[in-house]
Amino acid sequence: MEHHEPQNEPQPEQGQEPEAEKRHFDSFGEAFRAAKDDAASKAKEAAPKMKSVIAEAIYDVAYGGAFGAVFLGAFAAELLPGSIWEGVVKGAQTGRDKARQARDKVRNAMAPKKGDQAEQEVVIDIDGEQPAGA
Repeated sequence: MEHHEPQNEPQPEQGQEPEAEKRHFDSFGEAFRAAKDDAASKAKEAAPKMKSVIAEAIYDVAYGGAFGAVFLGAFAAELLPGSIWEGVVKGAQTGRDKARQARDKVRNAMAPKKGDQAEQEVVIDIDGEQPAGA
């Protein structure tokens, strides 16, 4: 039987030893390390660009939200008559006052009574005055 050498592979010249077949990666660990290093370098290149894009997007959203809120407020202030604004302001103040009164009433009801300190019983008075409009 004759021995045939492959024709596609370069033949070593006379006087030279044939080189050992070189593999791309000698081990799985080496391949993993190379991939990790490549990914880290690509991430370092992409991070500044990504940070810039995110920062611009956040800026645009914040600017648009602030612009819209201020524009609507200013537009409404110019559009609505003063009597409506006075009613809104008075209603908001009355609502705040009633909320404070309700908070204070709950605090007082939750505070232990002087004579009941031994039992530490909390009495909640729900039969007191009714809020306006109830």
